Amino acid sequence: MRKGGAGVRTEPTACVIGDLSLIRPLGKAGVPVAAVVCDPHDEVVRSRYVIETVVVQDPVDRPEQAVAELIRYGAGCPAPPVLYYQGDHDLLMVSRWREALAPYFRLLLPDPVLVEDLVDKLRFAALAERLELPVPLTRTIVRGPGFQARLREWDRFPCIIKPATRAHWFDSRLHREVIRSSQKVIRADTRRRLEELTPLLAAHETDFVIQEAIEGGEERILSYHAYVRPDGEVVGEFTGRKIRTLPRTFGLSSCVEITDEASVMKLGREVLERLRFHGVVKLDFKQEAETERLCLFEVNPRYSLWHHPGAVAGVNIPFLVYRDLVHPESTWPTVARARPGVRWMCLRHDLRTLPQYRAAGEITVAGWLRQLLTCDVVEELSWKDFLPGLMGGMAALKALARAVLGKVVRRPGRRGNPESA
Repeated sequence: MRKGGAGVRTEPTACVIGDLSLIRPLGKAGVPVAAVVCDPHDEVVRSRYVIETVVVQDPVDRPEQAVAELIRYGAGCPAPPVLYYQGDHDLLMVSRWREALAPYFRLLLPDPVLVEDLVDKLRFAALAERLELPVPLTRTIVRGPGFQARLREWDRFPCIIKPATRAHWFDSRLHREVIRSSQKVIRADTRRRLEELTPLLAAHETDFVIQEAIEGGEERILSYHAYVRPDGEVVGEFTGRKIRTLPRTFGLSSCVEITDEASVMKLGREVLERLRFHGVVKLDFKQEAETERLCLFEVNPRYSLWHHPGAVAGVNIPFLVYRDLVHPESTWPTVARARPGVRWMCLRHDLRTLPQYRAAGEITVAGWLRQLLTCDVVEELSWKDFLPGLMGGMAALKALARAVLGKVVRRPGRRGNPESA
């Protein structure tokens, strides 16, 4: 679907399977964007930077149909679009069907085996052990006859438990009955708690990893972001830290800040060298409170919400990828270092988590309002691109009204993207 009045397109589109935090850094750089959605009424299609909408089936449940619809779009373009992917499910779809997509799209992807190793927590645990990556003590818990015995062998508490993959995690019975929030992992402080969880874990559809917990709040989670060319050259990079998450522990990023941490950047580069990685990546570390040691938790080989504040800070990784893929013969000046201190906020998530931080004595309403007014990027309050925020606000008010009336209705279409962090 083409927006009216878009004019004649001279550059290939950026075909974005993602949200506004990926669309806007591309659009602000002058790149025409085609938004890939499951729901044609998704708020992202109202962005001023979106000139086309590509409606596809859900990549989680119907990846083959989604690929066919993408190919249909790409085949009709005058020049192959650059394809972007923001969630794990989007990444896996594009990676697994890369040969089918390659004739119609410009693709930047890591090695296909490495993609699978990094997305699947069990495979990543084995990879981390093999390459001696700086991860916390980790064990894999595979479904089957030895599942409960394997859990009983664990003796490090507190610990966290992660599903091997997060497909259908947020709408699973385990998540609904144990967590009842948007937490990405389960924490067990004692053996008794782990034993209470065992039957529900055994009934879940995926395997798990169990990992020693690193104490401290989510503000101790530091990240490294980079775009690495196939020859190993780091084109752009920056570091960041979480300020708040929804919920307050093990949650989705609701407020983040760009930093310039030399130790995080150094370790991030070392990890990528051991992985022989090329592509776009986010590495999550947690810093131990007592020793300041950095422990690696995740390597996400995809785009994320961090690329919007990163672009505002001077390192626009999505645009750097577009530039390289569309004009591979050109040479470009060295990218400057990111400006530390740039802050990004998801207002709807940060409002929901604010009571938890207030209850913990970590922020006041006045302090939060000051942060809101001085935040560099509030995704819902973009005055130059206000329609998506307006739509989102109206949807939030309708959801609130339905909840008050006791008539909560789940609208079909593209689900929220909890993996975009």
